[in-house]
Amino acid sequence: MTIKTGLLILGLSSTALWMPAADAETTAAQPNQQQTVTLKIENMTCSLCTVTIKKALQKVDGVQKVAVDYDAKTAVVTFDSHKTNNATLIKATTDAGYPGSLATPITR
Repeated sequence: MTIKTGLLILGLSSTALWMPAADAETTAAQPNQQQTVTLKIENMTCSLCTVTIKKALQKVDGVQKVAVDYDAKTAVVTFDSHKTNNATLIKATTDAGYPGSLATPITR
């Protein structure tokens, strides 16, 4: 296929079909408001708890990365602040049986 002066040429066997080329719509994408937060997690009693917490946090829309540390009893979560917030992350861990609280301020 070739594009010539706003027309799209499609070769169909021995004939050519001329169609106006579709104008691409350009939209300004909003910048990703990526933030990282550390949550203190309660009730972790074994290494399997980390898997449950990680899965609960990954289900939250906007969460991009999760690292749960059993020894430190923390979860480091990177997320898009346009899609979620600290309260939603804490609710996700609490609903999974592991109450959480904010351990560090938000970093950008």
